[in-house]
Amino acid sequence: MMTPQLSVKQLFDRESCTYTYLLIDSDTGEGAIIDGVLGTFERDMQIINELGVELLYAIETHAHADHITSAGKIREITGAKLVYGEISGIEAIDIPLKDGDCIPLGHYEIKAISTPGHTNGCTSYFCNGMLFSGDTLLIRGCGRTDFQFGDPGHLYDSITQKLFVLSDDTIIYPGHDYNGRTTSTIGEEKIWNPRLGGARSRQEFVDLMNNLNLDMPKRINEAVPANMSVGIDFDANRYLLRDFDMNDLHAIWQGQPDNILVMDNRTPEEFAKGHVPGSKNIPMGTENSHVDELRQYQQIYLYCRSGRRAQTSTTNLNFQGLNHITCISHSGMPDWEKAGYPVET
Repeated sequence: MMTPQLSVKQLFDRESCTYTYLLIDSDTGEGAIIDGVLGTFERDMQIINELGVELLYAIETHAHADHITSAGKIREITGAKLVYGEISGIEAIDIPLKDGDCIPLGHYEIKAISTPGHTNGCTSYFCNGMLFSGDTLLIRGCGRTDFQFGDPGHLYDSITQKLFVLSDDTIIYPGHDYNGRTTSTIGEEKIWNPRLGGARSRQEFVDLMNNLNLDMPKRINEAVPANMSVGIDFDANRYLLRDFDMNDLHAIWQGQPDNILVMDNRTPEEFAKGHVPGSKNIPMGTENSHVDELRQYQQIYLYCRSGRRAQTSTTNLNFQGLNHITCISHSGMPDWEKAGYPVET
């Protein structure tokens, strides 16, 4: 009698450098796809059909910021159950998994490991000596922590207390790689990962991550709200105002319509020194307590100093279902002042 085998196909999306994984039990033909990309949907479905896979699950590690998931579309076509970690907060899923929960796949089980930090909703998956770590743990790296409720301390705890305790020979299949690498092991990353290896302290890691100063993902305005809808039933045009700047805001501001809010998410101290007249100060990190108030406006224009904080707050509010926000992500108060527009103190 032949021993069942679990095969793994590692597929790649060139645009976002995303890895998609197709797991197949060779005996039963049952399968699962992890982190499918909408742009490669046709390719992935062709492989699934050619191999005769009975697709049970479309599994996601988190709500991605750099691509739109194909999970919703795969569910519509195949009937596969949509699987996320429960902490993702996404309502349209079929199987929400708590930390430690398992789902069967042929002769195997896929175990959910709650690993928040890159986002607050990240889940990694362990099966048959293999770890599908999403953006939590990468090859010689890890996910960033500066948007979607990311937290470097939580990420450090997730990796060191949840993933580095796995067997050293556990194979790591990451959500991305930008240098052509395909797999690693827990043992390798514990030694050679420059951000976490060599027993780096928690505070050292937090300081490192808080000073990366990375550019925002190019498709975040579109991808995050689309992925909160599991890749279907969303209006992409809402999220394509990427070149909106303070000059455009000035044109809107001059009209002063009652149903539009200009929101400044800098600190109260920055706001007091000078802001767009009539704008409301809701500092980054406090926006969730204003959700009901913000729903009352037809449109919200959100700015900060450089655009980074505005982008983060926009993403966080999108998670709360506020999709009427225009983020000024490449401009800010210094540009308003430089243009000679009125400043209120």
